[in-house]
Order: sequence, then C-alpha cells, then structure tokens
Amino acid sequence: MNRESKIVTAGQQSDSDADHQMPSWREVFLYFLFLGFVNVGGPVAQITMMFNHMVEKRQWLTKDRFVKIMAFCHMLPGPEALQLAIYVGYLKRKVWGGILAGLTFIMPGAVVMIVLSWLYVKYGQLPQVNNALYVLKPAVLGIIAAGIIKLGRASIRNFFLALLLIAAFVGMRFAGINFLLILLIAGLLNLLIEEGWPLLKNTAPTLPAAIGGIGLLVPFGDSRLFQIAWLFLKTGLLSFGGAYASLVFVQRGAVAQYHWLSDGQLLDGVALSVATPGPFMLFTTFVGYLVSGIAGAVLATFFVFFPSFVFVLVGVHYIEKVRENRRIQAFLAGVSAAVVGVIAVVSLDLIPQALVDWPAVGIAIAAFLLIALLKRDVALVAIGAMFGGIIYSTIRVLA
Repeated sequence: MNRESKIVTAGQQSDSDADHQMPSWREVFLYFLFLGFVNVGGPVAQITMMFNHMVEKRQWLTKDRFVKIMAFCHMLPGPEALQLAIYVGYLKRKVWGGILAGLTFIMPGAVVMIVLSWLYVKYGQLPQVNNALYVLKPAVLGIIAAGIIKLGRASIRNFFLALLLIAAFVGMRFAGINFLLILLIAGLLNLLIEEGWPLLKNTAPTLPAAIGGIGLLVPFGDSRLFQIAWLFLKTGLLSFGGAYASLVFVQRGAVAQYHWLSDGQLLDGVALSVATPGPFMLFTTFVGYLVSGIAGAVLATFFVFFPSFVFVLVGVHYIEKVRENRRIQAFLAGVSAAVVGVIAVVSLDLIPQALVDWPAVGIAIAAFLLIALLKRDVALVAIGAMFGGIIYSTIRVLA
C-alpha cells in the first residue's frame, strides 16, 4: 500500500471512529445541559455552536454526518436545533440518550422563561419594563425580517416557488384564506408541477390525509387547559419552516381566535425568548403562562416540543428514504415556499406594536442590516438590544 493510500485509509478510519464514538452518560448529560444554558440567538447560532463542539472540538461526528443530520432536521416541522440535539443524543446513547439530550437542551431556557413570565405579569406595566422592551421589540422585528429573507433564499429555488410565496401572502393577507389550507394547496401544486398529474393522482389522497388527518383530532373539550394543549400540539406538529413558522400558529390561535393576549404581548414574549437561552419556540412557554399560570406554561412547553422528540426518534431509521423520496421533497418544497409568505403576513400584524416612533424604526432597521448585510451573529444582536433596553430604561429613570 503506497503512502497516499495509507493517508486516505487513515482519514476514513478517523471519520468512522468519530461517528461511532460513545461518550459516557455523564458526558452527554453535562454537554447538553451546558448547551441549554448558552444556546442564545436562535437556530442558526445554535447549530453553528453545535457544529463547533460536536465536530471540531469533541469529534463526536464527522462533518459529513453532521450535515446529513442537519438536512433531515430541516425537513421536519419544529425547532431544528432541538431536533439536532435529540438526534445526536440518540446516536450516542440510543432512545434515552435522545430524550436526555432534548430535555437538557430545553429545560434551562424553559425555567428562565417561566421566571421572566412571572416577572412580566407582576411588573410588566412598570415604566422601567416598558422602556427596556421599547428597544428590544423593534430589534426582534428586525431579527424576524432577516429570518424571513434567509428562509426565502433557502426556499425559493425556481420561479414557480416564488409565485407560491407571493400567492400565499396575497391569499392570507387579502383573501383571508386559512393558512393551513394555503400550505396544503402550495405543497400539492408544487408536487403537480414537479412530478406530473398521473403521479399526483396516485399520491394526492395520501398527502392531504397525512396533514388533514390531524384535523380529526378536533378538541371535544372547552376547558382552557385543553385548548392550550391542542393549540401547541398543533403548532409543534405543523410548523414547517422552523421556529419562525410557529409564530403563525400562536398568533392565529392565541391572539386572533381565543383572544388570550394581544399582538403586543406576543411580541414581548418573542423578545424575551430571543434574549434568553433555549429554542426560539420557548415564547410558547410565555404565552402558556400568561393564559393559565405555571400549569399553562408547562402544558404549552410539553406539547409544542413533544412532536420533535417523536419525529426524530421514530424518523431516525428512515432518514435516507425520506431524503431521497422525490414526492415528499416536492411537496415539502411547496409548503416551505408558502410558509415564508405566511410568516410575512403575521410579521406585518406585529409592526404596530413594535414600531411606535421613528427611533424604534431605526432600531429595527439597524438590527436587520446587522444580520442580513453585515452577517452579525443573531445572539450578539439580541444581547446588544437587551442591554440597550436596560441602559435606555436606566437613563429614563435617572432623567
């Protein structure tokens, strides 16, 4: 064997060793607990941090394996970073390792969010709190706008998908069409365009059933806690497009349908979730607390994240089959394009609560430009806005 062959073989063995490393239970627990405390800044920042730790530093995975896992998680509804954590936990310590990784990834942020929710309810009307949120809320709107641009670039791969995005925006904004119906139609239309009518006739009955079948779970109870459980289970099951898509479900359910809180209060929760560790979707914990206290917060947190555990732990055995299925990919591509338009509609509803004057507009634009053009870390922008709000509040108190 020549020297070059030996080097290649050694590299392949190194990659294989990385993928099959089995850290101890203690290592898995402590790492994901640590990650739960430091994963500030949304999914992109969290996934970048996990790549640095898992591939480059700890060498638990090869780069190729990490990228394949990430691609699988991007196809699933719900928070990608959490699903990535569950997947890696499963690879290292099977089912209980996946559950442990997911729980330790969520719990620190969930506890912090419950404490912040309590403080918000108790002191939320104080001028100091409102002054701090005055800076944070428009910054969050800028972060969401940058996220929409990023999602759009990832989702729009051809002219027809761009048309689906525009049609989804127009249909929801001006025609008042239910956004779930929009997503279903967009997925089927893209499947029709990519795979053709004969194939769609054989496939169509199963795809609507897969999504519409969830509608058979229509709640039969009117209790507040049951409504919370149903809303957030639906959010976790169907929020294709990642964490930002969950904002659509919660705004339409908690604000527009049940009137549990206002758009302004929802934006406050989103602002707090961006500035604290944990998945972006922890703003659902805030909403649950405002509706029914600690019981509501626990229910909302459990049901919004529960589908992610099921999707990953069940789907881990079918990752290659799902990624190579052209029908599923075509349907999801259409859904993903429409999701961007739907998120844009909900973002417009939040604007009046955040952009109350010209300085607030300037803060939103600055946050957007820092992320979209200057490629600054979302976590740094969020933390900067949080400290800016504290400084602004302090100045107003001392003035």
